[in-house]
Amino acid sequence: MVEALVALCVMVVVFIIAMRALKMPATLAMILAAIAGAVAGGYGVPLRRLAEGSTAYIPFLLIVVTAGIFMDVLKECGGLNVLVRDITQTFYKAPFILLLMLTIVIMFPGAITGSGTVAVLATGGIVGPLLTGMGIPPVDVAAFVALAGVLSLIAPPVNVYAMVMAAGINLPYSGFEKPLAIMTIVPAILIVVFFGMRWLKGPLDPKKILKEIPPVPAGATRSVAYVPIIVVIALMVASRAFPLVMPNLGLPLIFVIGTAAAYLCGARVNIWKSFTNSIEVLLPIIGIMTAVGILVQMMSLTGVKGLFVTAILTLPALLLYIGLYAVLPFAGTFLAFGAAAVFGLPYMWASLGRDPIIAICGLSLSISLGAMIPPTALVGKFAVSSVGYDGGYSTFMKRSRLAMLLLNLAGILTVYFANSLTFLL
Repeated sequence: MVEALVALCVMVVVFIIAMRALKMPATLAMILAAIAGAVAGGYGVPLRRLAEGSTAYIPFLLIVVTAGIFMDVLKECGGLNVLVRDITQTFYKAPFILLLMLTIVIMFPGAITGSGTVAVLATGGIVGPLLTGMGIPPVDVAAFVALAGVLSLIAPPVNVYAMVMAAGINLPYSGFEKPLAIMTIVPAILIVVFFGMRWLKGPLDPKKILKEIPPVPAGATRSVAYVPIIVVIALMVASRAFPLVMPNLGLPLIFVIGTAAAYLCGARVNIWKSFTNSIEVLLPIIGIMTAVGILVQMMSLTGVKGLFVTAILTLPALLLYIGLYAVLPFAGTFLAFGAAAVFGLPYMWASLGRDPIIAICGLSLSISLGAMIPPTALVGKFAVSSVGYDGGYSTFMKRSRLAMLLLNLAGILTVYFANSLTFLL
C-alpha cells in the first residue's frame, strides 16, 4: 500500500510539473508520469509494459483514423454541403424537424470519428450561417453548434471515452449503441428547443437562408452525398440485423468501403491530402489513447489501480458523486480523453455492482463537457470561430452554462441509477 501511494504521488507531481512548469502536451506528461511512477515503485523502466500499453488501443485507433479519412473525403467533395441544402429545402416548413436534422448533421462527423473538433470544423461553417439566417442570435448559434459537437463525442458508434473505460475493465465495446443514442438524442431535442425554436418567428424562406452558406463545389452530386453514408450505415446495421448471413466486417473496413463508394460516385479528391488532414486533426486522440494505455499498465503494475479502488469503496456515496460532478468536466478539459482513464476507470474498477455499460455512458457524458471549458476548450473555441461569433468566449460560456450544468447532472444521475436504467440496453 505504501509503495502504491508513493508511486501515485510521484505520478501526480511529475504530471503537474510537466504540464504546468514545462508546458508539455498532456500526452507526453502522462507518459512521463507513468514512467516516473514505475521507477518510484521499484520497477525501473519496464519496456515490455510500455510496449504493451502503447498498443492497447490500436483497434480503436484504426476506427478513428479510417472514419476521419471518410469524413474528410465527404467534406472535400461537397457531400455535406449538398446534404445540408437538401435537408433545408425538405424540412423548412417544419422548423423543429429541420433544426433536429441539422443537429444530427453536426454530430455525425464526431460520432464516427470520436472527435468533437472534427464535428464542428466540418459542419460549423455550413450550419452556422444557416442558423444565423433563420434569425437565431449569434451567441445561441455558437452554443447550438458547440453543444451538438460535445454530444457528438458520446454519440455512437465511436465514443472514445467509453472505449477507454470498457477496455480498462476488459468489457467488449458492444451494446453501447442504444443507450448512447438515447443519451444523445434527448439532450439534442432540448438544445433545439432552447437555442433554436424560441427564436423562430413565422415561416422560413429557404432561398434567403441558403444564401448564407457556402456554395456547392463544382461537380458535386447528390450521389456523392448520400451513397457513401447509406453504404456505411447499411453495413453497420446488416451485421447486427442478419448475423448469420452478413459477417461483421469491423468499423475500419466499413469506413474504407464508404470512402471507396464516394470515389465511385465521382468524388475526385486527393486521398493523400485527406489522410494527412485526418491524421493532423486526430493526432491528439491518437497520442492520448497511446498515453492512456501506458498509464493504465503502470497503474496496474505499481498497485495504484488497487489503491484507487480501495479509496473509492471507502468514500461515502454522497461525497463520491458530488466529487464526480465537480471533477469530471474539469478533468475532461485538462486531460481530454485521458480523463476517462485517470478518473473514469477507478470508479469502474470499484463499482462492479452497477451495470457497467450504463455507468460508462453516464461518465462519458460528464467528461465530454470538458471540451467546452477553458483553457483548452477545443470544441467550444472551434465552434465559436467556425460560426463567426465575435462576442467573447466568456459571454458564450455564460449562455451555455445552464445547459452544461444540466448535462453534467444527467451524466452523474445516470451513473447513480445505472441498475435502474438497464431497460435502455
